[in-house]
Amino acid sequence: IGWSVGATLGYSVGAPDRRPIALIGDGSFQLTAQEVSTIIRYGLKPIIFLINNGGYTIEVEIHDGPYNNIKNWNYAELVHVFNAEDGNGFSCKARNEGELDEAIKQATAHDGPALIEVLIHRDDCSKNLLVWGGHVAKNNGRPSRSH
Repeated sequence: IGWSVGATLGYSVGAPDRRPIALIGDGSFQLTAQEVSTIIRYGLKPIIFLINNGGYTIEVEIHDGPYNNIKNWNYAELVHVFNAEDGNGFSCKARNEGELDEAIKQATAHDGPALIEVLIHRDDCSKNLLVWGGHVAKNNGRPSRSH
C-alpha cells in the first residue's frame, strides 16, 4: 500500500514513449499523493484511475476495523491544486459507466497527465477478494468477514 503513485512516476520517466495506466486505491493514493505534483511538473502523461471507495477494502476483507476507514478527499480537485498556473493535468470524476466512458475518452485525448476519480460503493469487491481475504486472515490468526 502506498507505492503505486511513485511507481507510476518512475515508469513514466523510464518509458517516456509510453503512456502508463495505473489503478490506485484511495487509501494507497493518500500515502504518496504529492507525487502527482511531480508528474505534472515533469510533463509526464500517465492516466491514473483512482478507485474511491472510502477506505482500505482489501484490508477490511482481511481484518475489519475502524483503522480501515479513511478521510475522503476530493481527489479530482487535487490536480487543479498541483497544476497551479502552468500545469497541464486533467481530472474528472466518474460515478457510473457513462461518465467513465466519457472520462476515458477525455483522458486519452488529453496531452498530459490525467486522473479519473472512479467512485464506487465501499463494499464493492469480488468474491475472489472475499475468499482471498479469508485465507490471509486465517494465516494471520484473525477472524475474517467471509467465515
